[in-house]
Amino acid sequence: MMPAIEPTWAGKVEFYELLFGTWTVYIFLVLMWERALRVTLPEWKYALITFIGAGAFWVNHYFLRAPFWLILINLYTVLFIAVYWYLGVRGMAKSITWKIIATLTSIIFTVAFIMFEQLARIGVERWGMHEFCWMTLSYIGFVGLIVWRGRQSAKS
Repeated sequence: MMPAIEPTWAGKVEFYELLFGTWTVYIFLVLMWERALRVTLPEWKYALITFIGAGAFWVNHYFLRAPFWLILINLYTVLFIAVYWYLGVRGMAKSITWKIIATLTSIIFTVAFIMFEQLARIGVERWGMHEFCWMTLSYIGFVGLIVWRGRQSAKS
């Protein structure tokens, strides 16, 4: 039997923040790659990068105050950047400068993800919006994202 996670280790990171951040950063990721880097990745790569990026929520939600959090988040960060590079940069017939910049966009992606999550948190804590509103916006946002990307795939 797996031991219980110590409740005092938990951070103040809520599910509605993750949900809102996930669909918005997905859009950000697609636009960053297709408009700024001028490369279109297969849709599954965008989805996998976003999914793995969302894993930081897991670390911060359950282990933010754990004594080993810094080690855990640093290991997670190295893993994320490696996967990001592997999925997006590796094997591209581009210059070394482009590859470095493309790899560094993993940091921009992470900052954007955090900012979108913080927007939802500010909405609840400062603007008085109920988290239900952010969950509803996220539901609508995911539907819009799926329709948008579905139309893009149909054009290809």
